[in-house]
Amino acid sequence: MTREDLDRLWADPKNWHIVYRCANDPRVIVPRRHRWMGWTINFAHPFAWPALVLCVAVAVGPGLALLPFGIVSVPLLIAVLGASVAVLVGVSYWEASRSRE
Repeated sequence: MTREDLDRLWADPKNWHIVYRCANDPRVIVPRRHRWMGWTINFAHPFAWPALVLCVAVAVGPGLALLPFGIVSVPLLIAVLGASVAVLVGVSYWEASRSRE
């Protein structure tokens, strides 16, 4: 699918309700309607719910994994959560912008 096809599907207002839902769009993660706001999940994709669970796990999991070890220093927790969110942003950008040809 070409970039123009993906852009046409993405721009179609019929695919935007409360969430983005387009069965013809092969992307799991797509830019939001206002691109400066980040990304959203294509809930018509079969991997939408696993992707949502994975995103939450990547964003919060490493910080929660520190708690059983008694590592609760605030600077370390902020650094770990920041790194987790940075990884999530990078993967989201890659998934939403890669070519499908």
